[in-house]
Amino acid sequence: MRPAFLALGRAVLVTALALGPSLARADLDDAERAYDRGDDAAALRELRPLVAKGSPSAAYLLGIMRERGRGGPRDPAEAAKWFRKAADGGNAGAMVALAVLHLRGDGVAQSDALAGDWLKKAAAKGYDKGIFLLGMMRLEGRGGPASDAPAYLRRAVLAGSGDAAFVLGDMLLNGRGVGRDPAAAYRLALSGLANPKIEALTRNRLATLAEAAKKELDPTVARAIAGKEAARLQAGPGQAARRPRTGSGFMVSRVGHVLTNAHVADGCGRIMATVDGHQVAAALLRVDRANDLALLKLAVVPNRALAFREGGDLPAGAVVSAAGYPGESAVFDRLRVTTGRTRELAAGAGPRGEQAMTAEVLPGNSGGPLLDAAGHVAGVVKAKRDTRAIQAQAGDAPAEMGFAVPLSVVKGFLAQAQVPVTTAPAGRVLDAPALAAAASGTVLPLFCLPAGPAGR
Repeated sequence: MRPAFLALGRAVLVTALALGPSLARADLDDAERAYDRGDDAAALRELRPLVAKGSPSAAYLLGIMRERGRGGPRDPAEAAKWFRKAADGGNAGAMVALAVLHLRGDGVAQSDALAGDWLKKAAAKGYDKGIFLLGMMRLEGRGGPASDAPAYLRRAVLAGSGDAAFVLGDMLLNGRGVGRDPAAAYRLALSGLANPKIEALTRNRLATLAEAAKKELDPTVARAIAGKEAARLQAGPGQAARRPRTGSGFMVSRVGHVLTNAHVADGCGRIMATVDGHQVAAALLRVDRANDLALLKLAVVPNRALAFREGGDLPAGAVVSAAGYPGESAVFDRLRVTTGRTRELAAGAGPRGEQAMTAEVLPGNSGGPLLDAAGHVAGVVKAKRDTRAIQAQAGDAPAEMGFAVPLSVVKGFLAQAQVPVTTAPAGRVLDAPALAAAASGTVLPLFCLPAGPAGR
């Protein structure tokens, strides 16, 4: 089993940029983008001043380049030096990368003990890859008994590791190292598949595992497990699902259509919108969870809508504004508009296929419009980069960044729903007060009321 484990370690290092928490300031976004397009000279040029300033994330990326022979000959010993510098600065991805080098004896002394120490440090920061590899080590009896492996793998699953869900589920399905339990394997596979962050290869493995486990179960049992898993995911932790959630939406037609995010509308017993100071019911017509879009229809038709910009997605550097109702502003019906610019990010630096922007995005902004400089719809605001989580695992503070569903995807969704939208050519540039005035009355606060007595 040792060769397979070492191959897995190699895969960890190869995919470190995508899996590791490596983001720092906007400068590092530029370095990662240069790295992605194969411009190693530009990447090194961007990295050197960041490394000189002590950025753990920059040191980590420099280590990746040295380990992979990018920008010069492959030098695992030099890579280890940079990984150690980044790891000492708190970068969990670098801790795992250094552990993998010790497991292989590549550029450093082969040492299961040192590898285990670095993986434990990464695990202590909640990094799922570190916990997962500790479990894989235990499966081989390295650093501790194989009987400890299931516990590590379960911890890794709770930390969000799709790889751990697959390995543990496979063990449960086949009775290897644990009691045979196809039902538990099926639950693990479904839970792993619900994680939007897992890689395509892991997703395919989990899908195969789910099918294999399902075949071992009575159809009634399989349906019950799938139903309970869906309900668990919809409810979320604790009783949060019993409390009203707020979000934003905006009118896209003059016959009452409102666009928002799927995650704003999901799991609602009722959806209410504030229109001209009054609460109006909204019916859910269509959902695209893959692109996080939902289409609503108001019970009262206000006969107004935002116009969409003509053409395609905005280029990097374009001025944009996010309009919505974050925090308590939904309760008080106070529209908030923040302005920034679109950005191009490296692969793995944000959600795939989405528009990155520097306009501030806060909880409650979800589902509001991303507006171009003329106040025309250029996308749907979706989320912000979790800078605190990244800082906790990367060792330095990342750039604030929001994300939106791109205009081309939004237009495609509305075209499929046959919604009659209005488009407009580029107009005069509006300042923030003018943008707020243009959006007023068409951008709405939404309230997701829970199902059951509390939402009636």
